[in-house]
Amino acid sequence: MRVLVTGGSGSLGRILCRVIGEDGHAVRVLSTRPRASFDPAGFEWACADLARGEGLREAVDGVQAVFHLASDFNNAEAVDVEGTRRLCEASRAAGVSHLVYISIVGIDDIPTGYYKRKREAERIVESSSLPHSIQRATQFHSFVANLLSKAARVPLLMPLPAGFKFQSVDESEVAARLAACLAAGPRGRLVDFGGPEVLDLDAMARSWMEVKGVRRRLVPLPVPGAAAKALRAGKNTAPGGERGTVRWREWLERHAEREGRSGANIYRLPDSRAKSM
Repeated sequence: MRVLVTGGSGSLGRILCRVIGEDGHAVRVLSTRPRASFDPAGFEWACADLARGEGLREAVDGVQAVFHLASDFNNAEAVDVEGTRRLCEASRAAGVSHLVYISIVGIDDIPTGYYKRKREAERIVESSSLPHSIQRATQFHSFVANLLSKAARVPLLMPLPAGFKFQSVDESEVAARLAACLAAGPRGRLVDFGGPEVLDLDAMARSWMEVKGVRRRLVPLPVPGAAAKALRAGKNTAPGGERGTVRWREWLERHAEREGRSGANIYRLPDSRAKSM
């Protein structure tokens, strides 16, 4: 099967492309940028722009399934909403038989502009008449690690929103779950998927500091507003969902080892258009 992955050059997209390629499918990556020397060989490459609609017809030509991972927090109306609408129209015209959309747990209950756009994108997929699957996942481990890295830039202190909870999940487990959609076929809204444990952000920060060898005094910051209240209530968790197996501490230790070998900052999210969690 020939499969298109939007946001295929992002962190989740790169893992997913590898997994479905290893399963024997022909993979076509959709990205706003041309193929670079560091991009893996063996995949087709399609330069297209969801926000403008440029190149979408060519990107979906000859494709049987589409994984829609691309997202842009700073331009969600154009990319997540209108881009999803354009992608669905192009996919329907091309005869795509399955569109898989990755979304986020809690977007009904956490009132932010970005989450409202993600929910609107879900509705576009649901009403598109395309056979589809929608998988909501909790925030990635890498998302929380990136958040903590930014908080640790403050000298001596580490200011954190007080009471926030996360059920963060390994991107590799999300990619495997998405890849399984090809064999399962279109199934509409799937069961939510999250990490194996729900943790307070301060506990996650303490583990992060221990593994990274960072010393900071944690400073809880009271954050007002309905969205912060929802995060303190754990509305971004999936109590009735299915769970992965890779715990936060395990993920930290594994990636710290990789970072030590490569010297790279593995927490940095490399592609804003795939930074949906």
